[in-house]
Amino acid sequence: MTKLSVRAARIADAAAIGEIQVQTLPAAIQSGTDQPLELAFSAAELAAQWEHTIANLPGPNFWVLVAVAGEVVQGFAAVMPAEPVILEGDDATGLDDDGIPRVAFEITNLDVPAQFATAGHAERLLAAATDLANEAGGREVHMWVIAGNDPQTQLLGGAGFAPRPVRRVAEINGAEIAEHLWWALIESAPSA
Repeated sequence: MTKLSVRAARIADAAAIGEIQVQTLPAAIQSGTDQPLELAFSAAELAAQWEHTIANLPGPNFWVLVAVAGEVVQGFAAVMPAEPVILEGDDATGLDDDGIPRVAFEITNLDVPAQFATAGHAERLLAAATDLANEAGGREVHMWVIAGNDPQTQLLGGAGFAPRPVRRVAEINGAEIAEHLWWALIESAPSA
């Protein structure tokens, strides 16, 4: 049986990450609109961007992760520090209800092609991203999700994430694509 796991991405994984995005990005973007969109992504261009990113992570709390079956990359995620989202009713200085600074991390990518959706890669990537954020002192994790991307919202909802009342809109080829912010609080394990 092939071992399924998550590990830190290597520069050599960039080509596979580019291929994954070519498969996942158009469907994710198209889920946000009822207009037909012409979307063209080059796996080679995306791979070059990911190769540069993996080789030049800005600091120790930035991660690119891959989900693998054996040594075959079948999904990936990227995580980075982020500012906490301060809403009306929140402490304006970024403290939580206990007076502790809200240290946030954002999952900027979490992509698994449809043919690997039942392998549990997305769940493993989400768990690994949250664990890394926790180890780095994070108290909350965010992810922007395109409105209509039901697989992503089902994944996040099933993992204990909830939507925050925040949205942003991007224009892609003349269509407005709305994204909603999902988040979860991280509960650290009690100290021994």
